[in-house]
Amino acid sequence: MKYLSPAGRNVAVAVAVTLAVTAGTAMAGTPALAAPGAAAAVAAEQQTGPFALASGEALYGAGSTGFVTFVQSHGGVGTTWQWRRSADGAATTLPKGAPDFANPTAATDSDLVAVQTGVSSYRLLDMAGGAPVDIDTGAVGERGELWEVARDTLVLVRDGHSLHLVSKPGSSVVHRQVQGLPADAEIRDLRYSPSGALLVRYKVSDGEHLAVVDLAEAKVVEDRAVPRIYHSSEIAVSATHLAWAESNADGSVTLVTALRGAAGTTRHTTFETDGGYYVPVSLLGEWVVFGLSGKDLSAVSLEDGTTTGLLGDLQGVSASGDDLLARGSTAEHGQGLYRIALDADGRPAVTQVATDGVRTPVSVVDEQVPATAGFGTAGSTAELRWKLNRGDVKVNVKLTHKATGRTWTAVKDLLGTATEAAFPWDGTFANGTAAYNGAYAWEVNVAPLNGIGGSVTRNGTLQVDSGTAPHDYSDSGSPDLLVREGSGRLASYDVRQLASAPEATPERTERGGGWSVYDRLLSAGNLDASPYADLLARDGQGVLWLYSGTGQSLAPRVRVGAGWGIYTTFAAGSDLTGDGRPDLVATDTAGVLWLYKATGDAAKPFEARVRVGGGWNTYDLLTAPGDIGGAKSGDLLARDKDGVLWLYLGKGDGTFAARSKVGAGWNGFRAVVNIGDVDRDGRADLVAERGSGDVSTLTVYKGTGDWKAPFGAGAALGGGPLAHGNGPVVF
Repeated sequence: MKYLSPAGRNVAVAVAVTLAVTAGTAMAGTPALAAPGAAAAVAAEQQTGPFALASGEALYGAGSTGFVTFVQSHGGVGTTWQWRRSADGAATTLPKGAPDFANPTAATDSDLVAVQTGVSSYRLLDMAGGAPVDIDTGAVGERGELWEVARDTLVLVRDGHSLHLVSKPGSSVVHRQVQGLPADAEIRDLRYSPSGALLVRYKVSDGEHLAVVDLAEAKVVEDRAVPRIYHSSEIAVSATHLAWAESNADGSVTLVTALRGAAGTTRHTTFETDGGYYVPVSLLGEWVVFGLSGKDLSAVSLEDGTTTGLLGDLQGVSASGDDLLARGSTAEHGQGLYRIALDADGRPAVTQVATDGVRTPVSVVDEQVPATAGFGTAGSTAELRWKLNRGDVKVNVKLTHKATGRTWTAVKDLLGTATEAAFPWDGTFANGTAAYNGAYAWEVNVAPLNGIGGSVTRNGTLQVDSGTAPHDYSDSGSPDLLVREGSGRLASYDVRQLASAPEATPERTERGGGWSVYDRLLSAGNLDASPYADLLARDGQGVLWLYSGTGQSLAPRVRVGAGWGIYTTFAAGSDLTGDGRPDLVATDTAGVLWLYKATGDAAKPFEARVRVGGGWNTYDLLTAPGDIGGAKSGDLLARDKDGVLWLYLGKGDGTFAARSKVGAGWNGFRAVVNIGDVDRDGRADLVAERGSGDVSTLTVYKGTGDWKAPFGAGAALGGGPLAHGNGPVVF
């Protein structure tokens, strides 16, 4: 197998579409090929400057007065090949090859293009108007593969080991096998020079070599060991020199030349390849031209070592007669196809031949950014979209929450003719936590990938409103899990991150210390006039305190009242009376369940208690999950001392229907939390905490909407256990 593609080695491997073609783009085969059709209607007399290549048209190879391009259709099928006349851009469509995957190969020092017509047959098309020549390469064998066209001679490699020259100077085919290559040579690359020499890169057991083949004599006339040749280096040969790139121990590469017939070498500039860039190498008079695919193209003098820059954003180089054609960019003319030739002083000069249509500077043609966005339901996104005047640009987007400075960023490269950048935002920050409600500043920056043409920055604002949630302590519309550590510190964790980004390290939000003075903490929902979730805390003397939520923090506590030490179990946060406010129930030491109806006033958050019923001392845990049964009223869950969980469907007036069994085995949990809607599907879920000592493991039970089987199977929540010092209390 070839180490580098025969014609495609003249095109930088960084060009993705070229890679697709050289890897085997399917082409419709034809049993016989006609001569090229008439040139496309491009009037030379109207050509006053560089012509424009078609959208997506890429350089593949070149001859002395023109070059081969291709345009690949969607999906890689139906690739169109063209010969472009350098003088005016006149385009001639090349016939399709047969069998499949046969790409046309241009002779660098003539206007001949070889197109495969069968397994062992080719047609040489004279793009200057001469008659085509059909050549049968059957003498080489079916495993012969065309790698190069040297003027009117086909250079084929058979089985990767032997080199064959086939031509048809008259009516008869002449076949010559190149002599002087080792029998076990693994041929890796070829490079033809108009001087009549062919440079062969091959590998044998002792390493890699460069061999110079005299095409007139069909034999190797020079051979040089190159043990340190860089794996992705091109090779070059002229009448006087050889050139290649060598690898260094530190990972860099060095440009190396050698005089033909001499033993020594000259080491020129050393540069980094950033881990694998393709290094094109060409000889141009007394200069060696080199670069990195996707980077810069430069030339170094063989006489005095002077280095001069030629192009940026290099996408391909091909010999074209005694000159070079390269696809890249300059500060003056932007991206396009350039001829590199020696000027009157013998120095490389760059002239634009064609433009690829990329315009500079960059501008935004249209933008579509919503004024508001909400992420309260599963799958909801906000799409930010910009339409630009050109492709081959990098688009960076940044959203910043004005109040906190928290950000979301995204980046996208628009390649080729793509000009629209769309960024769907799912309403999370970079680590998967839910984005806060409020005002955001957005900024988009668009910059050419080649750095030419300047960049453009646009700014605006976006308002996020994902609503509120009963267990939301960050003003994001997503529930938060509150955790009190053994040290008395309070922290919260975003449940959306725990559920949807389990691989991320859970983000801990500090809520302050001193919470060990309380023996009971309850997430109470919204008890006051603000829209945010509040917190209830009972101290050791039985006094109940209210901490009103302010969105992302808690206000100073307000005393609710004394005498709350008589209660053994509590449940809060669910509307049990149908007035839209979250109520509180508590079981006293005698087993009586009492209802405290919410008032909506922080100064007096509850009305006088109302007796619900007795016998509740059989339960050691209560939780109020909201609407489980689908009746639009709050329900109640109770765990008995045997670990069985029971559902009490609320009637909407503070009373409950007869209990129904949810399931057994719930005594393995230290806490069962009415967390709200974890997955944003509109149904209430539960989070259960299991652990011992300083480690908590969390399980989520998704609501089904069916009161007969209200929860699905438990699933782990978060990336693993949460450590909290001397043992957490989760609520």
